[in-house]
Amino acid sequence: MSDFLIPLGGGNEIGGSAYYLSLEGIHVLFDCGARLKGEELYPDYERLLYELNDYLDLNLILISHAHYDHIGSLARIASLAPDAEIIATEATKKLIYTQLLDFGRISGRGESDIIRNERYRKAQILMERIHTRSVIKPFFIHGCTFTLLPAGHMPGAVMIHINTLHHNILYTGDFSITSMFGVNGLRLPEDIHPDTVLMNIPNAYQEKQVWDDLLSGTGNFTTQDPYSRLKDMISKQLEQDHSVYLVSRSIPKHLDLFYFLNSTFPDIPVYLDPKSQRVADTLSDMGYQVYTPNIHISETIPEKACIIIGQEQNRQGCVSILFDAYSLHASIPETLTLIRQLMPDSLYLLHVHPIKGKLSLNYVADRLLPDVSVTQTVNSEKYYLKRTKTMKYDLIYQSVMEEELKIAEGQMPEYGKGRHKSTYEWIAIYGSLLYPSLHPHETYDKLQKTFIKEAGISYDDYRSVLHSSNLDNEDRRRYVLNIIENDVTLLKSALDGDTEAISHFSEFTENLNPRDRKNGRIYFIGKCMVIFMILIDPDLKNDTYQPIAFTFGARYCDKLLRNLRDRLLKENGLTRKRKSARDVLLETENILSESAKAERMASGNEYEQLMFKYNNCKNSLELVQATLDELNETIDETAAEAKNKAIASFYTSMNSDAYGHLLDSIELVDRRLAALKENKVKIPPQLLPLTIVFKQLLNFIKDSGIEPIDTTGRQFSTEAENLAEYTYIGESFHYADEKKDVVVEKPGWKYEDTIISLPTVREKEE
Repeated sequence: MSDFLIPLGGGNEIGGSAYYLSLEGIHVLFDCGARLKGEELYPDYERLLYELNDYLDLNLILISHAHYDHIGSLARIASLAPDAEIIATEATKKLIYTQLLDFGRISGRGESDIIRNERYRKAQILMERIHTRSVIKPFFIHGCTFTLLPAGHMPGAVMIHINTLHHNILYTGDFSITSMFGVNGLRLPEDIHPDTVLMNIPNAYQEKQVWDDLLSGTGNFTTQDPYSRLKDMISKQLEQDHSVYLVSRSIPKHLDLFYFLNSTFPDIPVYLDPKSQRVADTLSDMGYQVYTPNIHISETIPEKACIIIGQEQNRQGCVSILFDAYSLHASIPETLTLIRQLMPDSLYLLHVHPIKGKLSLNYVADRLLPDVSVTQTVNSEKYYLKRTKTMKYDLIYQSVMEEELKIAEGQMPEYGKGRHKSTYEWIAIYGSLLYPSLHPHETYDKLQKTFIKEAGISYDDYRSVLHSSNLDNEDRRRYVLNIIENDVTLLKSALDGDTEAISHFSEFTENLNPRDRKNGRIYFIGKCMVIFMILIDPDLKNDTYQPIAFTFGARYCDKLLRNLRDRLLKENGLTRKRKSARDVLLETENILSESAKAERMASGNEYEQLMFKYNNCKNSLELVQATLDELNETIDETAAEAKNKAIASFYTSMNSDAYGHLLDSIELVDRRLAALKENKVKIPPQLLPLTIVFKQLLNFIKDSGIEPIDTTGRQFSTEAENLAEYTYIGESFHYADEKKDVVVEKPGWKYEDTIISLPTVREKEE
């Protein structure tokens, strides 16, 4: 599939944050929040099924921080995707547990004891799924390097940096630049230079005057200090011998509050209600100094001159003050400073609620950030991500496209007429591939802002060609898009220099049929692919090539793809694969036809005519036999491949988190049994049947062809570049030639040429 981003929630809204990223075959979900209001509580996870075969294909769930709008649907997506690895910081994991147990209060929704108890049970199970990672220390998963970076905002909050072969991406989550009482502001290493930034900016829409003041430098953007006002309010009530009830429902603001009271009112007793006590316990377990001498836990609370921290609306006999009515997000000037520091090629705005009558960040981006492409995301829409590194055969692609462009330019008079059948088809396919989820009328309106107006196509014309192309149905549009995305991904892998991909691309173009009659309807697959290449996919698009798709039909586009194939094969010294059975049959028919024609025209003796006929028949039979041989080979190879895939899939599942890494466990038990035997330890008779069953299971695995990749306990010294085929646990490497002593902790497993799991090595402790 192509590399892309889809906001499942939290795109053009604040709440329900969940951002799906498909990246070089890896399927990642950033955050999984819930909404506190409205009927649709959870993000649109069903949208994933348009992109994945199954929820089981989801590889990673990365949590930025523990606010409910970022973790509220974690339990739901975790149950849908049991194989997905869930990663967060240790602090975030503890806070997730507290937040999930407190859902009823946070959401304002009533819950019965049964529901509350079930929530507790599921929260316990969920905690076992969450793997913690340290900040600043890179870790490697599925060939990608991930780094969690301190984001400020609240305890445990992080930005997530991803570095892959073709991408350098930063997902900010919610972030704060200014340090609060208990949490420092964000910290980014100097060597972080992302090409793509997915940024949470809740204040991205402002009045025009605000933007103009910022551009002119005349505006006052200092954030009001919540503490000075709070100090005055509390002092006034205490002077009147009143008790103060501080209402705070936010966990990170609880921390702020504890630190503030300890520094400002050290001699005033502070009491916690049960829910706030639970928050304090959690924060204390995380290493924060919460329980100072003036903070008390007592069922008996004095009636006068004290401070109480709670989470209810009010408390009888106390003056209630709402503490957490302020934002922990970065201000607009701070956000723009950060963007200018990062200077990405592409910036996608998330966690934004567009406000009617206010202007987006784009208003100032053109002047302050002219080199940054800014995109406001919309829920459920797909945004294709441009690869940051050029492909190996990029020049081949450009040269072929330029050759085809010269031909297209000769047809420009026809293109200029506008009302041409090819033009209509092109617009319909382009709109369908770009906005598959939108109603045709919405798509038509969006296309009006580009080129559809100059083409002279009305909405009725547009709907008519959609219907004739069988693209007026969303499921059909997504079906076509899925085919095209896979084909273009294959082409890009070929352009990366992957010889296997080049071979598959060659086979694809050999069998490419301009008309696909699946589901009984017709569409032009060659034309769809070219339109996607030159107008939609950011790695290959170029507006200069528009006339190619605009002017020509499917057959011409198929020719363009075949030209690309021929150039790639030539560059790699490869040859085209044998002809398909269909081609062989067509050639056989042509030979027989020519044979009959020659026979009618032949003159001379009867023997020569018979020999001519015999040779033609012989050639035909040889071609048919070759086809049969090819088919038999293909059937055998397909059956073997299917068998190997099924076996590999079975043992991959067996060694997953869901089943407790059984292969690794079996290997560990085998080593321990061997150690017992070596030390002549007598096994109790009651356990002997278990050891027999275990040996039988071990023999079954070995007979299946499952082999360890490395040896557990093996120690060696290595550089970072030699760990590409290992999962490494330890401190990061700081320079190119640095060596570390490591020990094999898990052997890793393979089935023939298929890797089931990579070996795990851990840095040896000094």
